[in-house]
Amino acid sequence: MIAADKEIKAGNIVSLNGVMFTLRDASAKKLAKMLENGENTGLELEDSAVFFAAPTPGFEAGRMSIGPTTSSRMAAFIPTLIKHGVRYFIGKGALPKEAIDTIVAGKAAYFQAFGGTGANYGSRVKSMELLLFPEFGPEAVYKVETSDFPVVISVDPNGGIFF
Repeated sequence: MIAADKEIKAGNIVSLNGVMFTLRDASAKKLAKMLENGENTGLELEDSAVFFAAPTPGFEAGRMSIGPTTSSRMAAFIPTLIKHGVRYFIGKGALPKEAIDTIVAGKAAYFQAFGGTGANYGSRVKSMELLLFPEFGPEAVYKVETSDFPVVISVDPNGGIFF
């Protein structure tokens, strides 16, 4: 579960605290297929947050980086993720109208992470655990606990949009 330090309203800059799951192209595709097929993923997705990102190695040594990836490439997976409980999406860049409509209809939210700040975001990770698809390396699904993770709210649950 993730919590913001301010109201979730489009245009607000907030700091996120809590747990999020990372997804990139390969892991998002495989996870969505598993969910659509009714397979047990072992993930607790209800009211969860997904960060479209791939962490670099080095967490244990205190030198990891985790920057956002382009969210529009992940837009096709958003309906399935919302259907299975995901409520918050974090990534980089604008989303297609269909994805925005799905987020609003699902009372979810989309936060934009700031590009070029992977090392800064890495310093805000308190713990990291590999959960699924180790064969994908950095594109695997990781459970990441964050603290004071700055983002801007681009789509809020009430239909507010800030791009």
